[in-house]
Amino acid sequence: MAGNRFRILSKGHRSERGKMNKTETRYSELLKAQKLAGEIADYWFEPLSLRLSRPAKGQPARYSPDFLILMPDGTTIFDDVKGTGIDNEASIVRIKVAAELYPLWVFRIAKERRKRDGGGWDVKTV
Repeated sequence: MAGNRFRILSKGHRSERGKMNKTETRYSELLKAQKLAGEIADYWFEPLSLRLSRPAKGQPARYSPDFLILMPDGTTIFDDVKGTGIDNEASIVRIKVAAELYPLWVFRIAKERRKRDGGGWDVKTV
């Protein structure tokens, strides 16, 4: 079980990098429909990682957005997908820091609505 000893401490960590969880898969279906409708030009899953800090020692803090979306007008949007559960405050802080450090891009949080509330997504710009 080498490499798994800190898994319990990392709530947002998925078992396999580059593989979508169920919530991300549902959001990708929405993006696919938007692409087919011409509302967005294209999208990519986990395309990059942004450096948020440059410490003298140790590892820099990083933020890896779930989706990069290219709009027809060339605007670049980074969406971070959240399920219906409790928000992970650390991830929210990272998104806000990324938005401040990289003002050229738009950062959003896409939160899934519960089925009893009608389903769908609430997408808010940070």
